[in-house]
Amino acid sequence: MVLKPLIVISSDLSHFLPYPAAQATDRQTSQRILELRSSLTHEQACGGTPVNGLLLAARHHHLQPILLDLRNSGDTAGDKDRVVGYASFAFMEDATHAK
Repeated sequence: MVLKPLIVISSDLSHFLPYPAAQATDRQTSQRILELRSSLTHEQACGGTPVNGLLLAARHHHLQPILLDLRNSGDTAGDKDRVVGYASFAFMEDATHAK
């Protein structure tokens, strides 16, 4: 059995925006992640520094991000006045660079 590394990085996205503004902001942030654009601010993702590091490593190792889910606390907790954004991504080896 060949073991492959698993790296987990956790970060919220936007913080305490109204629901519609958070949705728009988090969609833009998710698009930047999908494009491997490693210039996220801490307003876009409170853990912007580790996320940017992951995006740099993903680009270097030819990993492609896949958006698994995008939501905010208004989708689950009910209060839509001040929500926190969340997304989950998987980074997979680019088929053109697979061994």
